[in-house]
Amino acid sequence: MESRGLAGGKTPEAGSSATVVKPTETKCEILEQPMVYEDPFEVSIKYMEKHNVLQIFQEITEKLVYQKPDDPLQFMLLQVQSMINARQAETEGVVENEDAEVFLEEVLCTPFGAY
Repeated sequence: MESRGLAGGKTPEAGSSATVVKPTETKCEILEQPMVYEDPFEVSIKYMEKHNVLQIFQEITEKLVYQKPDDPLQFMLLQVQSMINARQAETEGVVENEDAEVFLEEVLCTPFGAY
């Protein structure tokens, strides 16, 4: 029966030009942006090292087992918030310290004879 459909001049939809072009477009997209395989384990290790994840968990765990709070989740949440606040203060402190250094430099370099 399939040969009758082809003999009658009818083209099945699966063989239309749009279907043929679509895989070619997908193939071109893949060729334009080649994927480089990275081992997921190695990617994870690099991420954890970059963001000091193990050190963060170690610090929180040490405090947790030392203090033994009644609500460990609340304790961990407070520890993380404290770390975030310390990081923000450190970032802001760097800017403030730079301003303080400029101020001190101006004060110390000002000649006293002008008064």
